[in-house]
Amino acid sequence: MGRRRRTRIAFLTAAAVLAVAAGLVEYAPHVVALAQQPKHRAAPATADPTPPDDWNRKGTYLGAGQAYPSVVRLLASDSTPTCSGTVVHSPGGDIVITAAHCVFADGSYNTGLSVAPGTTGGSNPHGTWQVDRIWVDPHYTDNHDEDYDYAFLRVTRSDGARIEDAVGANTLVTNLPYHLTSVTTTGYPDDDNPGDAQLTCAMDVYRSPAQPNYREMHCDGYTTGVSGGPWVLLKPGARTGELVGIVGGFNGGGPSDDDPHTNAISYSPYFTAATKSLLAEAVAGQGGQAGH
Repeated sequence: MGRRRRTRIAFLTAAAVLAVAAGLVEYAPHVVALAQQPKHRAAPATADPTPPDDWNRKGTYLGAGQAYPSVVRLLASDSTPTCSGTVVHSPGGDIVITAAHCVFADGSYNTGLSVAPGTTGGSNPHGTWQVDRIWVDPHYTDNHDEDYDYAFLRVTRSDGARIEDAVGANTLVTNLPYHLTSVTTTGYPDDDNPGDAQLTCAMDVYRSPAQPNYREMHCDGYTTGVSGGPWVLLKPGARTGELVGIVGGFNGGGPSDDDPHTNAISYSPYFTAATKSLLAEAVAGQGGQAGH
């Protein structure tokens, strides 16, 4: 499936085409022009640790009582699962992050989406929220720059409930070292997932030797559907923590399908000031694309 092997996008009708950080207190009162947007810059070459040549680690499926409530499943307008994501801390308590390729492809936005947090076995214990608006960095929409393969979604519900109040949120952090220890990565694979559950893995992550603009992790089972799944630094016993990445980036978040470890290698875009700036736009309600 090439670049989109880690997501399944529902094409519905010609009309329905493909379409957070603690201390966020002030935001610019205007939308910054593309030429002024912060740009991703590869960190200087260093003697970064490299991923071990160990392919025995496999993800663990979580039961209903174990699932992370803040991890969401992204649903198409017909409720077909497409991707994963997570709630991001924001003052309004209404922001979700996923991969940009989950909501924008072939020049169009995927609209009519909703999110179901903590869903397991077909049950949505917290209900669903509708995607009201979508923010994707212009570097991605204009140039398909996979360094910017992330999107922020504003979600709403008719009863006024805020998703962050219901399930918690992870806090976006930027410019951390590529090599991090004990990162928990969670998502909803479509393949080999009979319990329709979250798959999670906690491991060290590294600067990718093959794709040095991205972080890389090794854990088997991350197949179609995990795109947008969060990479989180968790304190012992915590259910939410610091959001350091999502499944996405190069080739949609993994190597080519003919790689012998195609389902064991996952990538994440490196979060920088550009990521935080896009979140600020979403929080302020500036720009973006209507989600319905």
